[in-house]
Amino acid sequence: MNTIKLSLVAAALSTVFLPALAADVEIYGRAHLSLDSLDNGVDSGTNVSSNSSRLGFRAKTELDGGLEAFAQIEQNIRFDEGAGSWASRDSFVGIRGDFGTVRLGQFDTPLKSIRGKVDMFGDRVGDIRNLTRTSTAGNTNANIGNVFDERFKNGVHYQTPKFGNFVFDIHYTPHNTEGATVDNVRESYSMALSYEVSGFYAAIAYETFEGQNDLDPNALRLGAYYDVTSDFRVSGMFQSASDIPGGDRNVYGLGASYKLGDYILRSQYYVAAENDVADSAASMLVVGADRRLGKDLTLYVAYGITSNEDAAAFRVSAGGRDTQMAAIAGENSSGLSLGIQYNF
Repeated sequence: MNTIKLSLVAAALSTVFLPALAADVEIYGRAHLSLDSLDNGVDSGTNVSSNSSRLGFRAKTELDGGLEAFAQIEQNIRFDEGAGSWASRDSFVGIRGDFGTVRLGQFDTPLKSIRGKVDMFGDRVGDIRNLTRTSTAGNTNANIGNVFDERFKNGVHYQTPKFGNFVFDIHYTPHNTEGATVDNVRESYSMALSYEVSGFYAAIAYETFEGQNDLDPNALRLGAYYDVTSDFRVSGMFQSASDIPGGDRNVYGLGASYKLGDYILRSQYYVAAENDVADSAASMLVVGADRRLGKDLTLYVAYGITSNEDAAAFRVSAGGRDTQMAAIAGENSSGLSLGIQYNF
């Protein structure tokens, strides 16, 4: 990703409060848009979608004692409709050193980060979140509890330094909503242990939060990828979610990608198993191909279909996408997507 690095000297502060302080500031972003033909089994349409497009600012400053202060502000940018929301994505401040890293703010949970590592179609048609974020028909509201790929508000996160290629993360928020609290409603925890070396990644995470309607949703997630060769990668993920609307549900699947010159062929297949509601299972298959035009620009095509049983209403166009088509119980959701992604 190309960056613009600026050297800022806080002259006014240095003369009054601090010795000379210099910060490295990085401006970065992503423009990711797609032209989609979406169909939910009853209605269909052609749309342009902005998919997790963003603009961000990062800063870091070296401190005495081998410490480093850092901060980030990142926001969603709607290139398709000319809109955005300031600091709506990962935004935080923190400090790192030999002890590890501590940060405060709003950012992805350790459990969510696993999916980002193994998802072959992240922010595209066929994103795994189509199955991990929704429940049975009538329970597709993200606020009811079956949501395990979100950012915690008011979060405090500690990450250990690497020890033998292992890293442990713990993420806590006393109040995962807006405003002040006196009773810690929506208290949330997420933690993960990960192992990563060149060509191999594996992690396990557990997340729980205080939900609504006497439900305290929790999930155990395992994810991994392995580079069989320098061109061929296989990945997989398993999630077991409990105390969610409709009853406990497992989601699992596999993906693969293969580099062929400037092209990458990719596919994945995931299943949302039946919960306490009869005929509530679904499966999602997606295939696609990327064309790299340099290291910063990618063109791609993807086709995905989610097959819903009679009481299931899972989408194919959700997960990191700003334009989605609602699913209809018992009907298949499908999408053909032509996309462009430019990192800067």
